[in-house]
Amino acid sequence: MNLLEAQQLSVSYGQNKVVHEVNFHVKDGEIVILMGPNGAGKSTVLRALFGLVPHTHGEVELNGKRLHPRPHKMVEGGVSFVPQGNTIFSNMSIEENLLMGAFHEEEQLKVEERLEEVFQFFPMLARKRQQSAFAMSGGERQILALARALMTSPRLLMLDEPSIGLAPKIVQEVFDKIKEINQVFGTAVVVVEHNLKTLLQIAHRGYILVAGKIMLEGPVEKLRDSDVLEKAFFGELG
Repeated sequence: MNLLEAQQLSVSYGQNKVVHEVNFHVKDGEIVILMGPNGAGKSTVLRALFGLVPHTHGEVELNGKRLHPRPHKMVEGGVSFVPQGNTIFSNMSIEENLLMGAFHEEEQLKVEERLEEVFQFFPMLARKRQQSAFAMSGGERQILALARALMTSPRLLMLDEPSIGLAPKIVQEVFDKIKEINQVFGTAVVVVEHNLKTLLQIAHRGYILVAGKIMLEGPVEKLRDSDVLEKAFFGELG
């Protein structure tokens, strides 16, 4: 059974259809990449799956149950979402940011246990737990965003352009951490990303989107060996 699945997913903004009958799935423990040129609809697919934008056609299933995605329902179902850009609270400490990730959990003991687990996994954050997030670098902020998403103990982590605005060395550190999250916690990961060279090294499967349509899907080896990816980025498809 698929952890998350979409069938014939379509999204429109007014009269403009931006995602066309997309079929998508992710299984437990997979790292799946959504790739394609700018404007292909990658982020829109991710946001529609999490319920941040409404889909106009199609069906979505989570844990084998059909639902109409809404962020709170997805979180309750074991999904965390990290949007692109600076999403941390700069006026709070690192620890306070992490606690915001567990706002829905009513049992304080569970929150404290999870906080310590996250600090063990991210020792850099533990050392600076009382430091203001305002003082963090771009790479540290992205690591904090990942850590905060783990406070819900998700089965699936959805990431929208996690490397945007980061230096190449920091990009490698972020993706190393994503791979480690997948291996240590068994968390499935879906990533929208333009930095393909790094991500293709750790992903299991992928989808190539062009103009809101899937042009190719399969194991990363299949995508890497195909000329579809190159043609998509050079505007020869669509």
